[in-house]
Amino acid sequence: MSKRRLIKATFLTAALSPFFLTSCVDDSYDLSKDIDMNITIGGDLSIPGSSTEEFTLKDIMDLEDNSVILTDEQGNYALSKIIDADPTLVTIDPVNINAPRVNPTKTILTFDAPFGINQEVQAQVQDVRMDFEFQKDNVTTDIISLTSADVDFSAALTLGFEDRGQSVEQITFKKGFTVRLEVDGQNTAERCITFDLEDTENYRIKDGEPQTIEFLKDITVMKGNTLEIPVHFTRINRFPEGQGLYESGKFRFKTNIIANGTAVTPGLPEGNITVNLENSARIPEISLESVTGTVDPEINISIDPIEVEGIPDFLKDNVNLDLTNPYIKLKINNESPLTVNVNAHMRWIRNRVTANGFPIGTSRNENTPGKTILLEGNKISEYYLSRRRLEGIDTKYNIIVGEDLYEMMRIVPDQIELTNIEAQAVQEDITVDLHKDGATYDVNTTYELYAPLQFGDELSIVYTDTINDWGGDLEDVVIRKAIVEMDVLNGIPLNFTIDAKAIDVNGNEYSNVLVNPVSNHIKPGLKLAEGADEGVTESKIQLEIICENGEMKDLDGLIVTFTGNREGVSNNVTLNESMTLKITNMRVRIKGGVTVDMN
Repeated sequence: MSKRRLIKATFLTAALSPFFLTSCVDDSYDLSKDIDMNITIGGDLSIPGSSTEEFTLKDIMDLEDNSVILTDEQGNYALSKIIDADPTLVTIDPVNINAPRVNPTKTILTFDAPFGINQEVQAQVQDVRMDFEFQKDNVTTDIISLTSADVDFSAALTLGFEDRGQSVEQITFKKGFTVRLEVDGQNTAERCITFDLEDTENYRIKDGEPQTIEFLKDITVMKGNTLEIPVHFTRINRFPEGQGLYESGKFRFKTNIIANGTAVTPGLPEGNITVNLENSARIPEISLESVTGTVDPEINISIDPIEVEGIPDFLKDNVNLDLTNPYIKLKINNESPLTVNVNAHMRWIRNRVTANGFPIGTSRNENTPGKTILLEGNKISEYYLSRRRLEGIDTKYNIIVGEDLYEMMRIVPDQIELTNIEAQAVQEDITVDLHKDGATYDVNTTYELYAPLQFGDELSIVYTDTINDWGGDLEDVVIRKAIVEMDVLNGIPLNFTIDAKAIDVNGNEYSNVLVNPVSNHIKPGLKLAEGADEGVTESKIQLEIICENGEMKDLDGLIVTFTGNREGVSNNVTLNESMTLKITNMRVRIKGGVTVDMN
């Protein structure tokens, strides 16, 4: 709510002499009946002048505590308000896969004993295959495609045998025996799986063949037992075509285990020996610890409107501010690894009417400098929406909205808001940590309006003030014409013109009285420091008060309207709280005499 500053001036009545109040009268007369007590004093009368205290632009502003007009450390004024929006949670559901379907292989292994003697005989294991396959049809659709993934699970690759009635008690897999892992559909030159061996005393990863496990010594398996090769899987380096997320929400990963090498067993006199060799695995359910690929989670950024509060009426009500270069800053801390594209619609509300507004940002995957708003992953991004190019700001982060922003701030709105906010992840390969419970990230948004009170040529502001308390000097005086003169010292870089209306002791305007501006122009000044006189201009003001008909009794002062503009002002200075305005040598000359009621 605005306030009128009351400029009180006391005039000492010197024109009315006590002579008119002392005379000899006959007590037997009733003066109120027999003598007209209204006396007219002719000629021009002057009431001695007075001055107001120097008051600063800070006094004129008279800002409320919630005002969006603030000063910086130098005292410069700006429309400034910051909104911290509630954090936006970006969640990506986990990818947890049940234990795979394992398809063990049973192969008849024949040991050739041509001499039928009781000695060690051997057999060749050649490309004995088995496979296991992870598959799930309801994987999160937050993940669009998979290139690779980190995993963390241990499995056991197993070898065993079944006796076929020939009393085979043991089989020994000779040093150099191999078990190779191949992802279904992979190029054999690629290493699709990364794993470690938990038993490095008996096994190693073969030199030059990173997906092949090689036996370091002879290892014997007794009948009824199983040889287990412990393997710790850490990464799927690349999903071949048709694997990974091969369709939306559908996951598949199939691996073949291929055994090669020499196996031996003690010979028997019966001749050839056969067993069922079983190649299999024990594998648990898994979670993708992190994924590399394209993701598209739901990102709902919501920003509360900026309430433009505490604006003085002289800067608000139908006033064309013509701000030189207001801007709005979007400061967003994107704690996720995603690069997020943002576009929205900015609009404003003034006197309960919502303007159409204007769009900001571009569609997803478009990257046009000066238009696109991209929030880089794990980074704080700052974008500036401005009317014109801002000095010192990279053009990549300066969104020029031109006259749309000018129109929004030309007459100060009641509210500014961002609507229809669309935030979408750019479709590019990134790595996201998931673990068993998925991923959750914060996106924190700060929304700042900043507009230095630095005006263009179309500025028009209106400020109303009251100069009163003349009644003590002009009580019971009927005036028909008066001249009000004053000197105005101006340190504000604006032209002012003064218009006025006369008021009585009750603050009511006279309907039959005109106040004509004889000389009402205040020259612009430029006072840059508190207490300084440099840059202050002096203008002489003269206002003529005329009573058109009837009487003007108990004249108490004027309601004065200052209209400011930048006509002819060449500098482009921001208003500062130390700039001052002062009225000095204010005086009233009464023309054509006054009528005094002597009752």
